[in-house]
Amino acid sequence: MRYAPLIFLLGLALLPAEASAQRRPQKPEKEEPLALPADPRLVELHREFVTKAEKLGDEYARKKDWEKARIVFGEVLKLVPNYRPAVEKLKVINGELSNANKKIVTVEAKDSWVDTGIDLTEGSPIAFRAEGEWMMVHIGDANGLEIPREMRDYKLGSLIGVIAQSTTPDKDTVPFTIGAQRQMNAPRSGRLLLKMHDINNEDNRGQMRVEISGNF
Repeated sequence: MRYAPLIFLLGLALLPAEASAQRRPQKPEKEEPLALPADPRLVELHREFVTKAEKLGDEYARKKDWEKARIVFGEVLKLVPNYRPAVEKLKVINGELSNANKKIVTVEAKDSWVDTGIDLTEGSPIAFRAEGEWMMVHIGDANGLEIPREMRDYKLGSLIGVIAQSTTPDKDTVPFTIGAQRQMNAPRSGRLLLKMHDINNEDNRGQMRVEISGNF
């Protein structure tokens, strides 16, 4: 994608509400209005930051340093959420990051958390695709199986993941559902671990072949 400076559009996006109300097209009622500072000097500082940040992001993108470009345009959107050039460029950058690297990891149903060997950076896009079959095994009596409350947030037998600070999640680490296929942004930085969601994995059978793609 060609990254051309769009200072004119930026100027419109950063004009005070009174001056630009008649120039902006009507937005859907559900869309939150863009909150802009009333002080013209502060608006000018916003404009200067976004202009320079966009040039920096374009420079990183030309060098294919996609992660740095993603961070820069993310900061622009924190300041001006509706700045369309940054939105469009970030889509392209995330697409590049999603396909930057690929790795196949085998997750055995009988195992606890499997270390993928992948370290992720918070906010970086990552994609999963799982293929295979596995089976949960439970031997019990007429009393059935009591499912602990903490196990009910995810479907039993589903592929789940967690981003931990080591190869063993701590009690405060929150897992996320992956399922057969998912695209997402890493919720935090750390090591990616995967497992089959079950109360006791030791008696399970089968495995999943998980293709992981992203910037790692």
